[in-house]
Formats: sequence, structure tokens, C-alpha cells
Amino acid sequence: MIMKYVSAARHNMLQVIDHIVLYLKARKRSIAQAIVVMPMITTIVLIIVTTKLVMERNAHKQMFLQNQESLHNWLNSSISADTERLAKTALNKTLGFGEIVYISMPHRTDRQDAMVLMSSLYDLKFTKIDGVNGSTIAEKAIPENKVRGRMRDSELGCWRAHVNAWVRLLESDMDTMLILEDDVDFDINIHKIFARISSQMQRNKMRIKPPTEYEKQNAPYGLDWDIMHVGQCSDYANKKRIDLVQEFDDPDAPTRKQTKDSYASMMEVLGVKSSDFGKKRIISPSWGPVCTMGYAITRQGAQRMLLNFSYISLIAPIDIDIILKIQEGKLRGYTITPNVFSAWRVDGSKDSDNITPEGGFQDEGKSNTEGWSENIRNSARRHMVDALQLSNWEDYERLLPPKNSKSQ
Repeated sequence: MIMKYVSAARHNMLQVIDHIVLYLKARKRSIAQAIVVMPMITTIVLIIVTTKLVMERNAHKQMFLQNQESLHNWLNSSISADTERLAKTALNKTLGFGEIVYISMPHRTDRQDAMVLMSSLYDLKFTKIDGVNGSTIAEKAIPENKVRGRMRDSELGCWRAHVNAWVRLLESDMDTMLILEDDVDFDINIHKIFARISSQMQRNKMRIKPPTEYEKQNAPYGLDWDIMHVGQCSDYANKKRIDLVQEFDDPDAPTRKQTKDSYASMMEVLGVKSSDFGKKRIISPSWGPVCTMGYAITRQGAQRMLLNFSYISLIAPIDIDIILKIQEGKLRGYTITPNVFSAWRVDGSKDSDNITPEGGFQDEGKSNTEGWSENIRNSARRHMVDALQLSNWEDYERLLPPKNSKSQ
């Protein structure tokens, strides 16, 4: 900081000296005369410039202290009626977001059927966005840093489909959007989980500034972030900013047995006691969230991602590129751990549209009823099978037993 002011003072002083030299030349004064007056003028200039810079620094410091005081007062204020009201919007069909979309290749009608079934059972509204065949993307439509040879067509298609989702948000009047992939699983208490996340996000100690009046009235999750990761398939934390981690109670968090080891390790690094598994979730600054299985974006986030990953460049598969931009500080992200959305797996070729059989999948795998997911306490995909079970003829036998021939 000191060097910044020294550099600025030096720059200003040199500008003034240049003007003085030009003035003396215009008045046809000798260099000797200039040398006599220069030290005195230089001293005066230095005093003026230094005084100005000190005043500017003090003004910046005062603004910083006022902002910190405002943040402190806001964080320590009692929970307002608006906070509770906004948290309850997570109970609506879009979990308090402007829209929930899911990306699905047109031919994956099996996955689309599952998403429609889950949305109808768990009072959600999902809107489908078509996946993109990467081989159909024109070469000229791919950003700088040509990646056609280094990325599979399926990875390019994934990038374009997510870009289409961001464009959809920006072409609407919505503030936020939740973006899912078509193979997700989630907890049957998904609304309650997001209501708790909303309460925490509205009192988020990672904020740089207090929420605006518009946020207080209209934004269940605030609008100070670009991307909120709620469906990462693996993750690692920024150990340098553990001070920003926010821990909160969630009785629907997965138990230790249900939590993938890598997530358990990450939570312990971030300060969660092993005895609190199944009771706590955490919000932390995003650092290494892999996969785009589930994430939310704000309008500002959609703008920044469209700028970075379409207008400027694309250097890796989109989830990896997002990580790079987060770690460079070009995106502001928050991560919920354990993740709220997880992939439903059947251990076969149906698990991915990005990997060919040569990449490891040799068969279709198990049936859906034998599938599995991680980090979910009460799986919606398992629950819906039980919820819709019917034993029609046994019900007849029990409730409407057949009449015997004598009674007839």
C-alpha cells in the first residue's frame, strides 16, 4: 500500500517538474536559474502531493471501517421478519430461485421421465433445456484457445448447453436460476434444506457488503455471489480462508456412513467435528468444486460466466474452467457441503453421455431400483419407489373380501 502512494507521488511530481521545465523554456530562463528554484519547488510539490494522498488514504480507510461496522451491525442484528419470509420462499416449487432448469440430451427420455416423476412427487417445477451435440457446434462459435482437438465433442456440447442456460436467465427478468443435470438425486426434505440454506445465506458472514434493500425484500439467497455450488461430485477447500466458513444446523444432513470420505475429510478440515456429521452443513467460499451437477447462478454470475467462457476463452471442460476462474478470483462462489444434489448411479453406460464404452463402461449396469447416490440422507429416487408401491389385490382381499356363494 505504501509503495502504491510513493509511486503515485513520484508520478505526480514528475508531471509537475515537466510543466515547470516547459514554463522556464517558454520564459527563456537558463538551466542554471531552473536548478536554483527546483529544490524549493520540488519540496512544495512533494508536500502538496503527499498531503493529498494521505487524505485519500484516510478517506478510503474511513469508508472501509464504516463498511465493516455496517457488516458487523447487520450480522449481529436479530433475525428480521423479512429474513423469515424470504426463507419460506424455498418452500415453493422452484425452491426460492427464479427457475429450476435441467439439462438433458434429447434422446435421454429415460432421464427426462425420472425428472418429471420426481418433480410431481416432491412439489417441484423443473424446466428442460436440451443438451447439445458438440459435433454440431460451428468452429467459429467456439471461443478463443481452440479446444476442438483437446476436448471431446461431448465436453463441448456440455459447455454449450450450460451457456444456453445462462443466456436463458439473462434474457428473462429473473434474478437467479438453479441449474441441474438430468441424473440428480436429492433428499425428500429438499424444501426444508433450502429454507435453512436461505436463512444462512441472508446472514452470510462471507459478504463483502451488507445486503441492499432490494436483496432484503426479494432475494432468498442474497445476490452478492456469482455461483453457488450445491451439486459438486468432488471438492477441496481453500485452507487459507477457513475463517470464512459458516456452519449451521441441518437435521437432514447425511450421516457419516452416507457421506463420501472426501467430503468427510473436507468438512473436518473446515472445522466440523465428526460427532456433528448428520447434524451440520457448512457454507464456504468455493475453491475446487468439480462437476456441474447442481449449481445456482445470479444475473451477475451469468454475465461474468458468459464473458469468461464464451466471449473471452474456453481452455478446459466447463467445470474445470469454472474452478480456474474461481481460484483466479474472477468469480465469487459459495459452496454448500455436503452437497444437496448427487448423481444417481447404476454402474454402467447409462451413467454418462460423456464417456464411451472404451472409456470404461461395458454394459448398461444395474436397474434404477438397484442404483445408488452419495451424501443423501433420504433419497428421493429410493423413496418414490416405495411411495408409489401398490398391492391392489391384497387391498381388495383385506378391505373388500369376496362374498361366499351361500351369501350370494
